[in-house]
Amino acid sequence: MVSLDFLEDVDAFSELDDDQLTAIQESCEVAKFKRGETIFAVGDVPEYFWLVLEGEVNLIWDAPEGPAMPEDTISTLSEGMPFGWSSLVPPNKYRLSALCASRSCKTVRIPRDRLLQLFEDDALLGYKVMSKVMVVVGQRFHQLQDEVARRRGHDIINRW
Repeated sequence: MVSLDFLEDVDAFSELDDDQLTAIQESCEVAKFKRGETIFAVGDVPEYFWLVLEGEVNLIWDAPEGPAMPEDTISTLSEGMPFGWSSLVPPNKYRLSALCASRSCKTVRIPRDRLLQLFEDDALLGYKVMSKVMVVVGQRFHQLQDEVARRRGHDIINRW
């Protein structure tokens, strides 16, 4: 079982009280992966909101021309970091892939439907979590913008 202390240290849940954390804890499932295993892929219908429990997870920009390469990594996530926010926001499709980046990793997955039901039952819980999730979305968007700018710069330089 995932501890309340762990959940409290996850930024998305940091403002929740013990009752709210307990409600989330009851929905948590631990999932294990080995290096290179896909946690989810671009285009998948997101059924879970995820947290890194142990190890590292890479968020990958899947290039249409072939398998993902290390340079396709947009962000590397470590303990306590959330991912899979697309499960909570329409159109509910993953835009990046998530792969286990360390020898092994443990993740916490929270079923989307259960989490959304908690938000409906306790609007303050939903507001607090979604406010924090939007910060994560903004940070990841800026990382993606930086990566696109870096790649376009490389393309321009290589054309000279």
